Amino acid sequence: MKEDIYEASLAPEREHIRGQYQDRAAKDGTGYGRLERSIQALKANVKSPLFDVDSMWDLLRDSYDIHQHGGPSSTVSRLFDEIDFAIHGCYVGMGGIVFKNHDSPSTRSVVLAQKVVDQWADEHGKKKIELFGGVVLNYAVGGLNPDAVVSAYRLGGKYVWLPNMDANHHREFVGQGRGEGIDLLDDRDRVVPKMKEILEIMADTGMVLGTSHVSTRERLMVVREARRLGVERITITHVNHPVSWLTPEQCKTFADLGAYIGIYAMDIGVTYTWDDVMPVYQAVGPERIVLGSDCGHYASVHPIEGMRRLILGFGKRGVSDRDIKLMCRDNAHDLLH
Repeated sequence: MKEDIYEASLAPEREHIRGQYQDRAAKDGTGYGRLERSIQALKANVKSPLFDVDSMWDLLRDSYDIHQHGGPSSTVSRLFDEIDFAIHGCYVGMGGIVFKNHDSPSTRSVVLAQKVVDQWADEHGKKKIELFGGVVLNYAVGGLNPDAVVSAYRLGGKYVWLPNMDANHHREFVGQGRGEGIDLLDDRDRVVPKMKEILEIMADTGMVLGTSHVSTRERLMVVREARRLGVERITITHVNHPVSWLTPEQCKTFADLGAYIGIYAMDIGVTYTWDDVMPVYQAVGPERIVLGSDCGHYASVHPIEGMRRLILGFGKRGVSDRDIKLMCRDNAHDLLH
């Protein structure tokens, strides 16, 4: 990646492409057209074997949702709270869930949710699920606040996410303008001291860095600095989300730096399609990809359905069960342990 970073998420053509996605999603949602296509496909494949549903559910079992939003939340209504989502995940046999909250650490609530869901698992003869939390470096926790990171770690927190809603890049992208948000670089493109201090804490504690909604330049410089300081666990967050959109080539650059590339389910069929996902998969390879639902919002699908759609989508496009397992299970397990 060149030092003159191309901000794919802010490119003018993205507006046009997003409009196309929305039109396509609306068209595909009309019942009769979809039904007619299904009938024609059935006639054309009458001798084909039925889809292996058992394989799909086997892959979902022991999978890790690397990015999920449970309630309560002060910023948006959630479908269910963390305890409910954790029990749902435990019921279907998932391996783990990482809970993210925009404006308060999820570390303390995850400890309590783990206690409740462990008891539920014992009572219902289910395998226990692992729950993880962390802290997002937004203004509600003091922004780039090393004390918030230390507190999160001492409560068992695993993740530190860079700013999202309070990042200057996010505010510019959504039309709020720049100036009042958080920047991670100084005027010479050097990582600011407080961010360096946080990275040093993360290197000492083995916490996971999630890049969130900062600019591509900030992500690149922070990831390079993180690697230099000894941070080994890094996720490039939802590269298919409009505000943090990356090209396949940019994803490959981050993967070559040792980061995992996060592909999430929330925007599927809305702001991106599988025609966007597969070039990332081909550029990076399954060894450096992790999957997450990014669901929990009241208007989104259930997180389990989001994970199922990702597994199903890759499988229908010829990706092997072995490689899907890497992305939805093994890579995330290694990242978190």
